[in-house]
Formats: sequence, structure tokens, C-alpha cells
Amino acid sequence: MNLSNENNSSKVSIKMSKTDQPVPVVNGIHLHSIYSPEREADGFISANESSLQSESKILVFGLGFGYHVLKLEARLKAIYSDDYQIFVIEPSKELYLKWKDLRPTTFSPKVKVVQFDDVIEFFKDRELVEFLSCKPHVLPHPASFQLKETFYKSFMSFHYPTTISESLYFIESEQYSNYLSSAPKEESTEELFKRVKGKNFLQKHDFLTLALSEIVIEK
Repeated sequence: MNLSNENNSSKVSIKMSKTDQPVPVVNGIHLHSIYSPEREADGFISANESSLQSESKILVFGLGFGYHVLKLEARLKAIYSDDYQIFVIEPSKELYLKWKDLRPTTFSPKVKVVQFDDVIEFFKDRELVEFLSCKPHVLPHPASFQLKETFYKSFMSFHYPTTISESLYFIESEQYSNYLSSAPKEESTEELFKRVKGKNFLQKHDFLTLALSEIVIEK
């Protein structure tokens, strides 16, 4: 189950835009406009206005340096006040660390940036999984998606494993994991749920009892 991010060794360089804002460049791809990242971000929001009017939970593919995320949060706040939520998926650790170091953009606690190298690691993040279960609207940041297309397509098509032996990777509770280790390894998670439905100690120890069979990200 090794779903690795492609091109992990890509190096991130920084250029300054005409408006004196840092722009990350990866493999020759500028992740924001070299002229005006903010104006480009305004265009991104305008192009997705109809979606934002109908959905307050947004999943963004690609952090870049966050100019589009900053504009997105401002627009959602204008529409929904404080009743909105944004998760940003970023597979590049180097890019994420440079953003944290330079801090060209900052967000409210309503925005969570999630960074892991491998697709499978994102699906161990409890908050993210619970957010995905709400079926948020997906907004790919064009340059980021172009750069990591294979990764994002893998993320969108990810299915939780269907057998107990594969599912053990996701289990957080030691008690729960020990219990499953003694279960039939080829039993499906759906069969497991039916079998342990009345066992309260299992249900309270790990939310994945339900999620393993239900969470699917479709393209």
C-alpha cells in the first residue's frame, strides 16, 4: 500500500513577483503569477463563484504560497460569516516548509493545511477524513494540480482497503488493533462492522469502524 508522491526530489526555488510577493517555482512551473499573485487569485475565485455560493466546505488541491486560499477564505467569510471550512491538500513537504518559513499568507483556524508525502497518510488524518465524509466541493489549484497530477488523481480515486489485514494500518487504538489481529484476516470491513456492532468498547475506540467501508473519494 505504498502510494508515494511522484517526484519527491523536486526542488523549490523562489522568485519575486512584480508586486514584490514571493512565488514558488518547481520544475520550471510558477505556482502563481509572476506579475500579480493576488490578481490571479481574484480570477480563481471569480471562476468558481457559483460553486462557492452553493457550498461552504471546500477541499483545495494545492497550497502554493496560499494566495488563492487567502482569497477563498475571504470570499467564504463574506458569504457564510463563520460557517465555512477549508482543507488544503499539499503533497510537497519542501514547498510546505518554505511557505511556513516565509509566511507570505496566513489563515484563520477555519483553514487547515494538511501535508504528507504519500496519499495513504492523508487518510489517517482524523479531521481530514471526517471533513471528507461531508462531501466538500473540490477546487484544484491549476498550477499545483498540473505539477502533481498523478498524486491528486491517486488521492481522488483512493479507496480504503476492504480486508481486515489491510485495514490494520489505519487503526489508532492498540486495544482495537489487538482485537482485529486475532480476527479472520480476509474478513471484509463490512462483515466486521456487522459482527462488532454491539461491542461498545470497539465502537468508542476507533471511528474507522464506520469509515473504512464508507469513505470514497470519486473523481
